[in-house]
Amino acid sequence: MLKRRLRWAAIVVSVLCAAAWPCAAPADSPVQYEFKVLHAFVFDSLTDGAGPEGPLVFDQRGNLYGVTYGGGTSVYGGVVFELTPGSDRVWTETILYNFPGSSGDGYTPVGIIIDGSGNLYGTTEYGGTGAHCNDDSGCGTAFELSPGANGEWTESILYNFCSLPNCADGGGSGAAPTLGPGGVLYGTAADTAFKLTPGSNGWTLTTLYTFCSLPNCADGYAPIGSLTLDGKGDLYGETELGTDNGGTAFTLRPQPDGQWKETVLHTFGANKFGGTDPGRDVTLHGKALYGTMQGGGGQGCFGVGCGIIYELTRNPNDSGIDEQVVHAFGANGAQGFTPFATVVFDKRGNLFGITTEGGAPSCGCGVVYGMKAQGNGKWAYQVLHAFGASDGVEPNSTLTLDGKGNLYGTTAGGGANGGGTAFELSPMAEFKMR
Repeated sequence: MLKRRLRWAAIVVSVLCAAAWPCAAPADSPVQYEFKVLHAFVFDSLTDGAGPEGPLVFDQRGNLYGVTYGGGTSVYGGVVFELTPGSDRVWTETILYNFPGSSGDGYTPVGIIIDGSGNLYGTTEYGGTGAHCNDDSGCGTAFELSPGANGEWTESILYNFCSLPNCADGGGSGAAPTLGPGGVLYGTAADTAFKLTPGSNGWTLTTLYTFCSLPNCADGYAPIGSLTLDGKGDLYGETELGTDNGGTAFTLRPQPDGQWKETVLHTFGANKFGGTDPGRDVTLHGKALYGTMQGGGGQGCFGVGCGIIYELTRNPNDSGIDEQVVHAFGANGAQGFTPFATVVFDKRGNLFGITTEGGAPSCGCGVVYGMKAQGNGKWAYQVLHAFGASDGVEPNSTLTLDGKGNLYGTTAGGGANGGGTAFELSPMAEFKMR
């Protein structure tokens, strides 16, 4: 909850920041990316959202969808929006739904996904009518937005969290759900991992696992981010905390009896080089699992380290999981630090991500970076864009990659209207590095 409030505070801070900075890759960079703001959200407006959250998602026609944590007709309820590209490369925003900011409905959405029919699914951190919620703001919902024939969208509440005693079904989901076969939704809420299954009589929630079920919370607790689903039906994710208060990477596997088994793949620790404070979400690539940690990785950043990108692989003897630090941030603040959200890979195996801090010296508003494997476990690192307030402050979600190698993302604050931005980075040549 604290992290989300800090990200929302970035919107307010960015309104006061008037410093602009040349927002381009260094002049001697071997790769140049063209940066474009697709939309500048309006802070403190009743007609636009503010503080975009979660990755942008594409439909089959090339339109982008996303949510904002605040803004909209209730000022702080948030919105679901669509960005439509025009022939002149100007994108048009349409507000599809304004959350009312009241407990009867969900509000403050934290991310969405889309299915093959164009329906949108997401979760809210607050609102809802969970009977056992002891928070006056509500404990959140899972929702669906369905397009109509006349361009209108209809919202349906799929589930109100904290509907079970002691909130055994979780509450306050902090990330978008994951779509599985048969339209099943997987996600996390409070200390639970859940499954939402559609049926003729509505949606049914099943709690897959309750974290901190082992002594000293050896199985981790406070899951953060979305779950990642592999081809075998296994789920992967991170917890924010664990036995060493550094968090864990875990997997959930379905069992023949219908239960799910949790296995901790790796325990991070505050005093370990391997990082602390998970950045949100994990990525499967090849036979490895990738993610970020906002702290750790050596000295700097108040002595706790400036964050890492990690890789987890099963060791050759199949006797455990090995962690490899792909990149440790902090040696040069201009290169960015405090990585947030996971990384994405293009079809050539190049890696891309964001940091919430570092970059332009006058702002330190974060960067978009790219990395290319050099062999022998080595990676070359390059800043593709450094934010400078006028084009956004604090990029805060996993990047979205299209088939042409263009990158799309959002910033929590900044931009021309102070409410954050949606942006595009387009390579001007094939991504190559020295």
